[in-house]
Amino acid sequence: MGVSQIKVGIAEPRTGSQDSRDEILKAAMRLFASRGFHETSMSEVAREAHVSKALIFWHFKTKEELFVAVLNRLLEPYFIDFAEEAAAMDERQQILKLVESYLSFVRDNASSVRFFLAQMLHDQTLSEGLNEQVLQLYSGYRAMLVELIASAQQKGVCTRRTAPESAAAFLLSALNGLLIEHLFMGANAIDPEGAVAMVGEWLFGPSGTSSSEGGEPSA
Repeated sequence: MGVSQIKVGIAEPRTGSQDSRDEILKAAMRLFASRGFHETSMSEVAREAHVSKALIFWHFKTKEELFVAVLNRLLEPYFIDFAEEAAAMDERQQILKLVESYLSFVRDNASSVRFFLAQMLHDQTLSEGLNEQVLQLYSGYRAMLVELIASAQQKGVCTRRTAPESAAAFLLSALNGLLIEHLFMGANAIDPEGAVAMVGEWLFGPSGTSSSEGGEPSA
């Protein structure tokens, strides 16, 4: 499925079940961020969300499943916004939007990102399923970049002839480096606008230039 073909669900009238699930996720997000995964009990989430513990287990079978749902909730707005805009964008615009969304997410959710990274790297007791869920999100992002870069190269829009997989891997390495720098050095360490401009020049050449306009592809 192409990136511009991502399906976004049509809004439906909210139900009491949806409202209770949202309250549970909001409460869990606050508690996981402030107390940590193991120090937060489902009973505490229930008290914080003003629901019964049984209702939490009706929505989420395990605490790990609740944890993954919280992560998905944090990421959801960025992917929905991108999906809604993608149909009106060309490959260049979509790639730069993906980069901008990644950096904006890091900037806006630094504390949550730091928490999730710590859990993934240092907490050996979390289930393998949790790791797989997070890796799936990352793999999906990478796959979108590979697909878009390949399409841009085929259309002569992308001046860089590096294999799409290698180009995407390099971009992700750079973005992950910015993420780590931001987490350790604070807000001044990340410049989304400057990073997007550099990615654009690296992939597509100087502004307004492409291989179809007479420029030679970059090595």
